[in-house]
Amino acid sequence: MSIAIPDSLFQDESTLREKTLKASFIARGAAIFGVERIYIYRDASRNYDRDYEIARRILQYAETPQYLRKILIPKNPDLEYVGIISPLRTPHHAKFQGLHEGDLREAALIFQNGKIVADVGAKELATYEGRGQPGDRVTVRIDSTKPLQVSASQRPEGFYWGYEVRRAPTLARFLRSANFELVILTTRKGDLITEKWPETLAKVKEVLRLCICFGSPEAGIDAMLAQDGAKFSDFSKALVLNMFPNQNVETIRLDEAILGTLSILNTLKTL
Repeated sequence: MSIAIPDSLFQDESTLREKTLKASFIARGAAIFGVERIYIYRDASRNYDRDYEIARRILQYAETPQYLRKILIPKNPDLEYVGIISPLRTPHHAKFQGLHEGDLREAALIFQNGKIVADVGAKELATYEGRGQPGDRVTVRIDSTKPLQVSASQRPEGFYWGYEVRRAPTLARFLRSANFELVILTTRKGDLITEKWPETLAKVKEVLRLCICFGSPEAGIDAMLAQDGAKFSDFSKALVLNMFPNQNVETIRLDEAILGTLSILNTLKTL
């Protein structure tokens, strides 16, 4: 499952601290419901490249295991307030409680004494077998604890192992080029989820590649598509849904929309 959010996500936030807090809420929502990719698409109404960079750095920081942050993430003014970020507590963020053979961990590759070794959050560096360059983040399996030896591994199946952050063009261009089996466009102008429940249930349960798209604080999905002359009907694989029938507020914040929408879809998937 992926989500697509605009680079204008911080239109309501004026300070870096407020932007950090909002990005933290988005990171938590994504992690709670197992989002694997967060696409940040371009809002062509103006240049939001600066806010994109802030969002990308904070979201990537939040997803990186704590024991690897100092190694993998350079100091940057955009990260001044990352201390207020709520921990994700996902499986790949597990606190270090000793290592056991067969365990999977995230590791950072380091060049030391003429060879590449791995930092897995232990007191000692591990001998590493596999591909990669210094500075890379890799998933490893613990082959031995005495001495500490690890090898490159695939991410585990059946466990949530974090999200990636990717840049995307404008929404219409992104959707035309992507290969999702199902796209959900969330908008107040869409069909009520209560009226489309059976159809949505059937589609959500049968697809493997799903993307949920959100608008900005000031422009809905329809306005984002219109930047490229597109409209809802141009996307045959899309469900256009109002996920909040009878909402009692004028607007729903992006982080609230993500959490609420993913909660509803999670219920659908488990029925």
